[in-house]
Amino acid sequence: MQMSFGGEWNPAALSLGIWKPVVVEYYAVAVFRDVDVAIKRNDSHWTMDCRAFLSTHASENFYAQLVVNANELLDDRYVLNQQLVSNDSPVIEFKIHIPKDRVILWWPNGYGKQKLYPVLFSVKCYTSEDRHTLSSRTESQKLLKIGFRTIELVEDTDHIGRTFFFRVNGHPIFMKGANYVPAHTLPELSADADAVAHLLKAANEANMNMIRVWGGGLYESDTFYNLADFYGLLVWQDMTFSQAAYPLANDFVASVCVETVQNAQRLSYHPSLALIVTNNEIELFLSTNKSDFGENATRMESDYKTLFIETIIKELKVISRKDFSPRPEPMVSTPSLGVQESGKNLSNNPQSFNYGDVHFWDDKDGFSPETYPHARFVSEFGYSSLPMKSTWQRALADSADDSDLEIARLIRSRQHDPKGFIPILQLIAYQLPFVPQNWDEDIDKFIYFSQVAQAMATKTALEVFRSLRTGNHTMGALMWQLNDVWVAPTWSCIDFYGNPKLLYYWTKELLAPTSVIALYDNNSNNLNITLTREDFSEHRDSQLYYVLVNTYLWTDLIPKKTIARAFGLGSNNLEMRQIPLEYLLYENHLKEELFLEIILEDEYGNSVARNFFYPVPLNKIIGIKDPELTLEVEGQDCKAATSPYANSFSLRITVRYPALLVYLELVHPYYVKERHRFSTNGFTQTQPKKTIHLVFESDTVCMTLTTDHIKVQTINQYLI
Repeated sequence: MQMSFGGEWNPAALSLGIWKPVVVEYYAVAVFRDVDVAIKRNDSHWTMDCRAFLSTHASENFYAQLVVNANELLDDRYVLNQQLVSNDSPVIEFKIHIPKDRVILWWPNGYGKQKLYPVLFSVKCYTSEDRHTLSSRTESQKLLKIGFRTIELVEDTDHIGRTFFFRVNGHPIFMKGANYVPAHTLPELSADADAVAHLLKAANEANMNMIRVWGGGLYESDTFYNLADFYGLLVWQDMTFSQAAYPLANDFVASVCVETVQNAQRLSYHPSLALIVTNNEIELFLSTNKSDFGENATRMESDYKTLFIETIIKELKVISRKDFSPRPEPMVSTPSLGVQESGKNLSNNPQSFNYGDVHFWDDKDGFSPETYPHARFVSEFGYSSLPMKSTWQRALADSADDSDLEIARLIRSRQHDPKGFIPILQLIAYQLPFVPQNWDEDIDKFIYFSQVAQAMATKTALEVFRSLRTGNHTMGALMWQLNDVWVAPTWSCIDFYGNPKLLYYWTKELLAPTSVIALYDNNSNNLNITLTREDFSEHRDSQLYYVLVNTYLWTDLIPKKTIARAFGLGSNNLEMRQIPLEYLLYENHLKEELFLEIILEDEYGNSVARNFFYPVPLNKIIGIKDPELTLEVEGQDCKAATSPYANSFSLRITVRYPALLVYLELVHPYYVKERHRFSTNGFTQTQPKKTIHLVFESDTVCMTLTTDHIKVQTINQYLI
């Protein structure tokens, strides 16, 4: 892996030798290797346009009979009678037509079901045309799960450039998700089925619908892509070339061709496969540093075109079709101007906001909506934070004690960002009451504020990007990054051991299909409230919603003022209203003395979504009180996976005054090593009592938990 040589968020740890299982195959003629199933929708039926790729060492052409069993789709098996197959290019091409009424569509997460149909492909290969004679023969099978969907990358011209959005089953869909890096820094450990399943399930539960497999890692395991199909996670697949120039030696180019074809054929049938991109940030690297390359610039650009356009793009045609497009055409690089504008010459500005996708990295105030670009598709953006303290304790050497001094040493040694802790501390300083000097003397506080800052800044970014969906302007935002390869200060929302940071908890609400967004417009002094609905309903389009804005003082749990607005909103749509901020203030109280709670209700009064708006930076708040928070273990459930809260505890939190950004952390000396998750975390509590569930993944965990095993922090305690 290219990342094996180190980076800002990972160590330099090279793996040696064969790192995948070794299998000995014996066959006389030919065996199945892969099946490319391209789906085409017609007026009356669906077509499975299939290419069965065989592997053979036969010195002459051979014969094959192919049978397809798909009980849910076909009344009878499909039989392709004896075919002559070329030993030089052993491919069997055929089409199967499926009645339209037999098919349930496959949808991305949040838009519908992820229906998958098991299809068994069987092939018998013979060296002789007369299969009844004594001749060499081989039988092999391939079982695939097929999803029926259409997908397009729409790049229509408009008054400023080109759109860049995915249309699935005829509907434009806002892509919301994260970048995926290998699950371990060593490639031989990165395909652990339990770790992969945990991460993709977490992405699904956080309402994500797209995962980008980053090009500095590797092509993921079959388990990964099967789970992406199952969970409705569209896959943006980078090929494994990233941020470097590559040689054009004949042997290397030949190996690239094999790599390209093998992975294209292996992945092509998955309904989750949305886009293949040949490299990560190489076009950006070449265009940004062109002046530094001097006389080598022309050669490097030529080599780039030869490898990625003339070689890899050409090899990817093995899964394309002449008469229709089963998936978007491959994109040369990310970021770039997209498919239509790229592919011939390098762009001088692959980060244009008017075309393609961008990677957004900036050290400006991440809490300000004005910081973020009005780009077409943001395929990378994010903020760094530290994982929770117990994660650091687990990462310490067995011989080390778990004192704050040892943890601080480990944190420093694993900070690989050339800027060190400056970006984290600077982001905290914009909004939060934390003095950056001597952070290593209060590890708990530093971890808490780093995670709060990461969550708050990412929340602002996601809300800006989702609110720009009008007219299909901004149609995707992929956070950097979902997961970690080791324990370190990184941009992840789930740590190396699979436990969520505050950002993950917030993401579940931020990416919910129906959400309410509140962004302050500094120019007009308005609060822009946007209702966004990202779903698809065939039966009921427009629905009635109510937005309630409650104005609270920091000294009271009862709102001092409430206003309501009605919204009528159809599926897969959004609507924005502006409310002057001064209209939401209470009497003569300063902005520093209050905050807003925004509640979204359906027409029956059911709460659908909730948001909070703080008119000033949190370190400028006036009058906040000790919430007098108490924690009580209400109950325990040790049922073996028969309850949604199997092996869980119910925790009751009681407050007398508003509690700002309540952070819960398990500190049990043993059970902290079990994967666990709170039902919510990092929340602002405005009701006197709130019940939280602490859930363990293991079905064997059943222990005694006391309030001493739960550490609680709030912003309140650092302001009073």
